[in-house]
Amino acid sequence: MSHQPTERTTTLERGALGRFNVLSLALSGVSPTTSVFLLYGTALGLAGTGVIWSFLLAGVIAVCIAACFAELGSIHHGSGGAYTIVRGVLGPVAGGVTNMLFLVSGLVVPALVLVAAATFLHELVPALPVNLTALAMLAMIIMLSLGRIAAASWVAATLLALEILVVLVFTVFCLTHTSPDIPNPLTHPVIAAGDHVGPVAVSAILLAVGPALFGYNGFDTPLYFDEEARHSHKASAQAVLVAVGLGVGIQLVAVVAATFAIPDLREVAGTDVPLAVIAEHTMGPVGAKIMIVGVIVAMFAAALAVTLVYPRIIFAAARDGMWPGPLNAVFGRLSANQVPVYSILVCGVGNAVLCAFTSLTSLASFGGLLVMGLYVLIAVSALVSRVRDRHDERPLKMLWWPLPPLIALVGVLLAVKNQAPRDLAIVAGVLVVSTVAYAAARRNLKPRIPSKGAAHDCDPTDSGAVTA
Repeated sequence: MSHQPTERTTTLERGALGRFNVLSLALSGVSPTTSVFLLYGTALGLAGTGVIWSFLLAGVIAVCIAACFAELGSIHHGSGGAYTIVRGVLGPVAGGVTNMLFLVSGLVVPALVLVAAATFLHELVPALPVNLTALAMLAMIIMLSLGRIAAASWVAATLLALEILVVLVFTVFCLTHTSPDIPNPLTHPVIAAGDHVGPVAVSAILLAVGPALFGYNGFDTPLYFDEEARHSHKASAQAVLVAVGLGVGIQLVAVVAATFAIPDLREVAGTDVPLAVIAEHTMGPVGAKIMIVGVIVAMFAAALAVTLVYPRIIFAAARDGMWPGPLNAVFGRLSANQVPVYSILVCGVGNAVLCAFTSLTSLASFGGLLVMGLYVLIAVSALVSRVRDRHDERPLKMLWWPLPPLIALVGVLLAVKNQAPRDLAIVAGVLVVSTVAYAAARRNLKPRIPSKGAAHDCDPTDSGAVTA
């Protein structure tokens, strides 16, 4: 793996984003509205009203992992985010595995969100075909992604304001329409199986942790725009903690409110869009339709945010020579707008295929497993970094070390144990193939990249990038 890009192609647009822009992109990536409306149904089907405990456990894991991201992100800088961290701490093979996990996610996640948005839109306007509508929205997102990053961030910020309003209004209506017809979800969680409603097994609650983690994911987004931010690397790391706090808090409150407002568990669990049923029950038909419009907007914003993130990881890997042969030069090239144009287009083509031919089926568990694999690598990196590089200065140190990475590892491993065998086999295949491939090419890869150190943190214009 060689043919690294030249020096002139390795610098993204420095100083393009302020703190508000970066945080807006982060919250758009987490997208509380999208996560709740896209993933709640999957988690409810797996864990019944125990979904509250699933989201709570996932929230604890997310906060612990965010602490690891923040500390490591303050000393390992670059648009690769988690890839840059893992490569810097665990070396190029582990970094390559992280890169491949992101590649799979980047080819799948935006399409799934857009197909979901198009499906909701089809419910409002039946004349609009789902797949063509998803393709049209993808085309708009690609055009925004190819422009200046600042412009795209302001679009995301505007849409984010609307989606936060939507989820807060929905939450308030649910809290004022709690249902007396189901047992208390916190003390006596139940699940519907046909016409029968019975207690929820602990294994079912752990199974639903995967989709919940997938919903919380995205709080690390500030690290992927670190090179394009005007503020310091420490501020980007702090934004991770703000994003996880807001993202987990908003979603958890919405999930609790929605679960307490379930009018009939058997009816709600038997539909593909349970929150639409709950919304109609609490807000009425007109209110539910208005809310669905907000959900569509939120999903568009989320797809935009993740479409901006994944190409930057591919770009960062190209600068490190992590792709086969001339692909490094292709993926490492920037456009006149200083965005990784070919990385964006490759992700766009992959998502276009899925938008054109995929129906809305839930891959939340699969996506959750990809996220859990990444979190294991980050937690291990946090432990290794503190032990091996204990003398390094850390601009932002996590509280109560080593509890956050240990809690995250235990939580993830318990959740992985209860995931679907098919999803486990696919993700295991990705891990094994990528590990073998990068191990075979190990001698042609650059060695582990040490941390940048606190000295770089004081210069807001330093990209922290590793040039070829």
